[in-house]
Formats: sequence, C-alpha cells, structure tokens
Amino acid sequence: MSEMLHDRIENQLFLQYPDIPNYIIDNLNHNLRPYQEEAVQRLMYLNEQDEGNLYNKLMFNMATGSGKTLVLAASVLYLFKEEGYQNFLFFVNSTAIVNKTYDNLTNTSSSKYLFNKDGIVIDGKVVNIQVVDNYPVLPDENTIYLKLTTINALHDKLNYPRENDITYEDLAQFPIVLLADEAHHLNVSTKKKGKKNKEQIEETNWEVTVDRIMKQNNKNKLLEFTATVQLEDDIFEKYKDKILYRYDLKEFMQQGYSKNVTLLYASEENEDKIIHALLMSEYKKYIADKNHITLKPVIMFQSTSIKGSQEIHQMMLDRLAQLTYEQLETIIDDGYTFYSGQNSIWSKVFGFYKQANLIKMLDDLKWDFNEQTTLNVNNDKEKEKNAQLLNNLEDADNPIRAIFAVYKLNEGWDVLNLFDIVKVDEKKKVNKNATNAEAQLIGRGARYYPFIYEKEKSYKRRFDNEFSDLKAIETLHYHTINDSSYIKNLHQSLTEAKVQTNADISEIHEGKVKNKFKKTDLFKFGKIYVNKTVPTTAEDYKKLENYSASREYQKDLFKVSESNLTQGIKAIAEDRKEVKLKLNKPLLQKALRSNPFFRYSNLKEYVPSITSMETFIESKDFLGDLEISVTIPKEMDISDIRPKLKLSVLNDYLSKLETKIKNNYLKVKGTPIFEGIKLSELIDDYVVEVNNVNRDVTDLDDQKRPKNMEQHDWYIYDKAIVNGLERDLIDLINNMMEDLQNKYDEVYLIRNERKIKFREINGVRGFMPDFLLYLKDNEYTYQVFVEPKGQHLLLNDKWKEQFMLSLNERDDIEVLAEDENIRLVGLCFYSDDSTKRKEFKEYFNKELG
Repeated sequence: MSEMLHDRIENQLFLQYPDIPNYIIDNLNHNLRPYQEEAVQRLMYLNEQDEGNLYNKLMFNMATGSGKTLVLAASVLYLFKEEGYQNFLFFVNSTAIVNKTYDNLTNTSSSKYLFNKDGIVIDGKVVNIQVVDNYPVLPDENTIYLKLTTINALHDKLNYPRENDITYEDLAQFPIVLLADEAHHLNVSTKKKGKKNKEQIEETNWEVTVDRIMKQNNKNKLLEFTATVQLEDDIFEKYKDKILYRYDLKEFMQQGYSKNVTLLYASEENEDKIIHALLMSEYKKYIADKNHITLKPVIMFQSTSIKGSQEIHQMMLDRLAQLTYEQLETIIDDGYTFYSGQNSIWSKVFGFYKQANLIKMLDDLKWDFNEQTTLNVNNDKEKEKNAQLLNNLEDADNPIRAIFAVYKLNEGWDVLNLFDIVKVDEKKKVNKNATNAEAQLIGRGARYYPFIYEKEKSYKRRFDNEFSDLKAIETLHYHTINDSSYIKNLHQSLTEAKVQTNADISEIHEGKVKNKFKKTDLFKFGKIYVNKTVPTTAEDYKKLENYSASREYQKDLFKVSESNLTQGIKAIAEDRKEVKLKLNKPLLQKALRSNPFFRYSNLKEYVPSITSMETFIESKDFLGDLEISVTIPKEMDISDIRPKLKLSVLNDYLSKLETKIKNNYLKVKGTPIFEGIKLSELIDDYVVEVNNVNRDVTDLDDQKRPKNMEQHDWYIYDKAIVNGLERDLIDLINNMMEDLQNKYDEVYLIRNERKIKFREINGVRGFMPDFLLYLKDNEYTYQVFVEPKGQHLLLNDKWKEQFMLSLNERDDIEVLAEDENIRLVGLCFYSDDSTKRKEFKEYFNKELG
C-alpha cells in the first residue's frame, strides 16, 4: 500500500475524533491550538483501537515553531493516564535541546513550562514528574519518570556501559515510551546506502541503538517528532505506516500562526545597515508601547565567521557611542527623503521618526543597545550562560536586545520576540548550504509573538489585511544583501523549506461604497437583521440533556483486538456479553470526590440549578438514573469485577461528563430573535493592505486581489477585494444576475468586512458571514447569508453552515421589523470542493431561484 498512515486517517479510517479529555486540558499550561488538538486526537483514536500495539512507532511531522513539545507533553499525560506508562525516555542529538526540554517539562518557574504550574492532578491525585538516570524497580504509583539525554550519550552508555550506567537489561524490565526529538537524525542507515562520512556513521549507530531499545520490551512505544523528513524511496517505506500527523510550514504560515516574513534588500554599507536595523527595532517597540502592548523586540546580526561577527558587534557599539543628535537627524532626513511616497515599512519607520523627539530617540538607542544588552554567542567559554539568555529572551528580566552570531542558532532554538535578522555583507561568497541554513533560521524566527490587544490575547496574526501600524509586530524582517546569486540561492532555499515570504512594498486597496448606492432607500432607511444575545439562566441548565450529556455509558473490558494496516482496525470475533454495573452511592461519591471539577463550589458555577451535591447525585435530571454497563467475556461473572475497576469505569464516565458540561455551559447565548440595525451604520468604506508573497510557496488563490465592480450596480462597493474562492462566488452570482433581476425588484450583494456579527442560536460562538445578499420582490425582503469556505475548513466550520441552514427550518425565528415581510435565508457553504459547489447551486435555486 503506497498511501501514508496520515492520509489513510484523513481519507477513510477515522471519521470522528475523540474529545480531548479534561485531564490533558487542565494539566497543560497552554491551550492546545486546533492543529495540536488534531495531533493528540489522532494519537488517542489510534491508541484506543490498537490493543495489539502494532502502531508502536509513530511520527508527528510538524512545522518548526508549531509547538511539537506541547503535543509531546499532552502525549505523556495521555499515555500515563490511559495506558499506565510511567517511564519516558526523551532523547535528541543536541545538549542544548536537552537542557531546553528539561526546563520546559520540569522547571515550574520557567516561562516556557508546559504543564500546569499549580501541579498535575489526575483523578484527584497529584502526579509528580521525576527526572531520573535509571528507572526505579518499584515505581511510586502517581509518578512519571523522565530520563532526558542526548542520543549520543545514550548510545555510549548502553553499548559501552560503566558501573551504575543504564543497560539494555535495565530497559527490558518495564515498558518505556521513547520520545525522539529532531527525529530525522535517526534515518541515516535507512537513507544512506553508499559510503558514509563520520557524522553519518555516528547517526547510523544511533538508529541501530533505538531499534535495539524497542526490542527490549514488546510494550515499548516510540513517538518521533520532527519538522524535517524527506519522504523518498526507503524513507517513505520506513515511515508510510508511522506518520500519524503532518502539518508543514506552508500550512502553519498560511493559517496565520507565524509572523509574516518580509525580505528587505539593501546595498548599503554595514554601518548604515546596522543603524537602520536598530531604528526599525526601536520603531516596533514604540508602536507596541503606543498600543499598550508589552514587547521587547530582539535583533539578530548574522555573519559568516566568528571574527566577522565580533567586528560587527564592536562596530555597532562604537557607532552608537559616537552618534550625535545632528548625525541621527541627518540619517532620518535622508531615509525619509529616499523612502517617501513608497508604501513600505521603511516609509513608515522614517515617517515616524520625522515626527518624533530625536533627543529622546537618541537616548533610547544608547540605553537599549550597549554591552550589557547585546550578546555575542560565538564565545564557547560563555556557552552555558548564553544558552540561558537565549532560551528566555521574552522574559521581562532578560536585558538582551541584540544577538551576534554565525550559524549556531538552528535546531532547538525557540524564540518568539525575534523581529529582525540582519545579514551583514562580508564580501564572501555564500553557497547553497549556507542559504539553506538561513532559510531554517528564518523559519525558526517566524514564531508568532502573542500579545494582548483590546483585552484579547491572540496566537494568530490579526492585521494581515488591515491598514495598521501593528502589522510591524506581526512581521519578521530579514535584512539581506543585494547580491543576485545570493538572492537566487536564498529564494530557492526558502521555497524548499516552504517559508512564505512577503514583498516589502505592499498594495493598499480601498473599497468604497458607491455613491449611487448611497442614494438608495436601502442605504438611507434599510436595516440588517442581527440576532440578539441574552445571559443564560439556571433554567437553561436543569438536566444533563441541556449539556448534550447522557446518563448511559458503556465500556468494553478485557477486550482483545487485532489491527490490520490495510483494512483498518477490527475486533476479533469472540463471545462477549453486556452487563449493567451495580453502583452504590458511596462508590459514586468516591468517584466524584476524586475529580476536583465535581466539588460543589466548582460544579455550582457550571450547574447553577443544583442546591447541593445530594441534588446532583440523586436527582433523575442528573445522576439519579445513571446506567453504566460493561462488555465482558461471556464466561466471566459480574462479581469478578472488583470495586477498583468499577471506580475506574466511573472515573472515565465522569471525565467525559466534565468535558460535556464545560463545553456546553455558556454564560451568554444567541437567540432566534433578530433585530434591525441601520445598514448605513454597518456599511462603510474599508481599506485592505496586501503584501505580495512568493508564488512558489503560497497558493495564489489565497491572496486577496481587487476586482473592479464599477459596472455592476448590484455590488455595493466600487471594487471587490477578495481571494480566489470569493471571486468565483461573485462570478457565479454575476452569471445568475439576469435571472435574479427578472424575479426580484432589488438585488444587492453586500461584502461584510468584519462589521456584521451573528451568534449561534443557543450557542456562544460568533459568526461573520463574508457576504449578505439582499433581495426584494413585491411580497418580501430577503436577507440571505452567503459564506464561501475552503475545503480544508469545511469540517471545522460545520457549525456555521448548520446555523445558516437552521434559519430556513426553525419555527422560533422572530424578526423584529416594522412589517412581517422580512425573510432570513441561509445557504450551504460555497466551496472549492466540486460536490459542495454543486450543492450550493442547487440550494440557491431551491430557496431563491
């Protein structure tokens, strides 16, 4: 079979992923992003079906910066709780990454600690993480034992053991989960069939060592994590049944989880380039401060030699020490004159300084960039100290604003507040290997810096299409040299690494409401109908059904299954029976006490209708009629099920019930009552700023482009600033226009530029459809919801489609209008999927044709 496991899961095997349990959500220090959730859900689903441990080697192939280590932490919690694994072995090829991961998984005072800082609690019990060299023969029940090492050290200790070192015999005593980071280093013997160099021989031996560890115990598991795997020939054969999840850099960047990357080409001397980069960095600091955003932007100056790096560092310090007010004023004036009229970041930077207090700016420059706030990482004597500073650059007490380096900062360097990389010109030819390393560095530097703006903390870009100065703090600027052969190599390397880059010169497009439309009665007096929201009350949550939860639960016990890689997963046919567990009140109380969520003081926040725990336990609206059944082998007697096992089954049910209650309890909900807001208050001119991106990496259809709509009176703006799918939708409506105008007296398509927001009925999620179609005939006025949706978002945004379609079917929809002739119509998604596109046309004709 040539298809990869990732694709088989996506295409056919597993259509419904399990919910992430609360013991994972509550015990992580960060929220899982949707793609991280999917990675964990795939592991859960596969593991639940794989009781034969056939899928014991799995890989997460995820982009640099996408948070693989958080997925790793969630996987540890899952395998500890569900499978009983206590021994975990983390290894990687680099000591620096080992130290960083040690901090991330064990140091509760670290800003990058991944678990809950108040402690890990599972089933009401505190779980400790203990770092060990050797695993204990008699492990404590609620302890995760974690060994962290370089693969080189592990290989040496196992194959050339000394006294008290861990041995293969030690590892054979207990099942272990191996956690391999930067796992592409384990593929050399698979990939290289010819003569190998010293490094390749070393990595070949590592691969053999890992295989030998796996064979020590048939319950061992290997989870591999990497951003880099070349799926060719033998490597494809090795990994086609192991890659559980793929999420590449292209997808990561296009979905907005990274900074934008913009290349700035310059032919200026290094001294001028340095000053300009410092001014750029300070500009980003000032823009953040103006918007009450905490930010300490960092610059990296990149050289090709240690000597060159040291010289550049000293050049910067000397230049700043000697810089006068008059010199700074001249730099600003020259820059402003040169870039004036260009729609580039430099025009914004020098325009800002032209209006600024240069005395303060000069003081700030000298204060922010000096010997104490700049770091040259090429000094091996300071390696440990440098590593500490580099791994917490975001911390408030970390003074570093500028880093000087050669090619040292690649794998394992996690930094969020790197906003500028400056390539200094040493008049030295740069080959393709060097630009490959630069592309990897740019990918690492593109990690998004989350910040709070207007009381919301975002982990995705917010200003891509807005004319806002805040775009600067969502962008990594790579100040490069203007050499044609170097630029050609760099572009090729960026394309191969799937790094999406923007041109510095952006295009500003303004959509203006047509004057002709402003003269219409619709604009002057018309309304858009938006549903009202109301606070929820205790009456909304009087029984479990209000949380979409059930009092019935079934679990298979003592089940044996087999896995077939080509046909999916199936159970062996065996004689089994279903029996109902006899539950007494003390057992139920014990299960509830073991889960902190079900303490009355907390539960009351989510179940406001209860007056005591007795109500929750005894009322038939809640747990009074709880039915727990289990499937067991036919020859087994129900009396053989011990109380401890019953308690475990109850805990599983309560964990799922907790998830249901949390996910479905809402403080505010949308209603089926729609009230009118004057259209002229919601519709106005708008501006979209668009950067050109490299065509080899980015799907051109995803980019917004203006489409002239002056000649189409039915479109209310003079131009449609839309992506390819939205453009297709407009073309489709244009093709239908003759029929629509024959049937309706008025037809207008309204672009919703984030102004018109609806809320799901009896739900909390907000929804801003891209378009509203306004139709009027001699009987009714129709407000039609129209939403184009890319194929990759169809499943995730399904609830939006359900909201729109429900408008056609619900009996409780009420429109508060002066007359009763307003009709709300929802259509299914318009998509690039051919089936959905056909469905849209059919639905359109059925409802409106």
